[in-house]
Amino acid sequence: MVDLYEKCRGTLVVIIVCPYQHLVEQWVEDIKLFNIEPIIGYSSSKQKNWKQKLQRVIKYKNLNLHIQDFVCLICTNATFSSKFVQEQLSKLKENIFLLVDEAHNFGSNKLSQILNEKYAYRLALSATLERHGDEEGTQKLYDFFGEKCIEYDLQRAIEEGKLTPYRYYPIVVYLNEEELQKYNELSEEINKNLIQDSNGKTKLSKYGEILAIKRARVIAGAQSKLSALRKEMVKYKDDNFILVYCGATNVLKENKDETDIVAEDIRQIDEVTKILGNEFGMRVSQFTSKESAEERKRITENFKNGENLQGIVAIKCLDEGVNIPGIKTAFILASTTNPKEYIQRRGRVLRLFKGKEYAEIYDFVTLPRELENILNYTQYEIKNDITLVKKEISRMKEFGKLALNSSESLRLIRELKKEYRLEGEA
Repeated sequence: MVDLYEKCRGTLVVIIVCPYQHLVEQWVEDIKLFNIEPIIGYSSSKQKNWKQKLQRVIKYKNLNLHIQDFVCLICTNATFSSKFVQEQLSKLKENIFLLVDEAHNFGSNKLSQILNEKYAYRLALSATLERHGDEEGTQKLYDFFGEKCIEYDLQRAIEEGKLTPYRYYPIVVYLNEEELQKYNELSEEINKNLIQDSNGKTKLSKYGEILAIKRARVIAGAQSKLSALRKEMVKYKDDNFILVYCGATNVLKENKDETDIVAEDIRQIDEVTKILGNEFGMRVSQFTSKESAEERKRITENFKNGENLQGIVAIKCLDEGVNIPGIKTAFILASTTNPKEYIQRRGRVLRLFKGKEYAEIYDFVTLPRELENILNYTQYEIKNDITLVKKEISRMKEFGKLALNSSESLRLIRELKKEYRLEGEA
């Protein structure tokens, strides 16, 4: 950015766009190290007059009044796409450098519509620009930002000491009878909602996509994950710097009876928080979209020193950009097939931190039925399992290949492939 500004001889306006307010503040913190005082734009910005500031500097730039040579706006996706900001930028006559953090979000229909040719310089930052299951959105990003110019992968980062080595423990859990029945019913409905796209490729209809999300939530909310978490947490109950990733899903209340009509209304994150806080007496806090920016900042600060807070129980919003390097042990209850999330969630745990020689990742691998009983089931039943088994194997391979103890996950993968007759597959 600095080099480009000098190359443009001062005729450059920089726009940095992030999906969340906490990411904006992290950018502000880092960019001030380069002697840059940015305009900070989002609804609850501490700069109450940021709109007036932006209007004023654009007016000065267009009039060639060098009152402020370097202009930098850091804002959220929502602010950037707002009518006000788009109108102001449309008036600007100077070169614009658009830097988008977590740029995969801009492949969506709404955000991709505001990417246009007025941005002379463009840079996209992302764990992976590929949008999972959205080839069209991915192509829009490459069309606008161009090909990859810098790539820095996890293996290189670990080898060069930029990230912490880690151990990976896949914890096998199984769907209970009720969950398996629901999974199979949804699978049958999903198979009925396959359509051909304009290129002749098979994909899910809109309704099929909704059903797939419902099926994913059945897997993410498997009841057996809670008892497995209890078992693994015993040896960590007095430790600090613990992160538990939950799914945005519900779980069935344990020991429920038929009159318990609210059984399905318990969120997994609430149940996990209760287990850690009440049963283990641990000091934990939730980190979700419900907490305000100030609350999140307080949680992060309390967690950093390891004294006031032992663990954070989080949903998806911790994925993108939150910098909490002290995290040493992660329990991933939320199953995901999205490679972007693989990289982000692992990266969240591998940040360098004083005294952290290695990190530990517990990944709750969900299988339809117990392996030792597979011979008791029909080929039709086993066939219905294959989609889920392949997805779990794929994630284990990705997590396990760089782990210090990679042989542990390889053993489980070989066993799964043997039982499900998948040995010949990559």
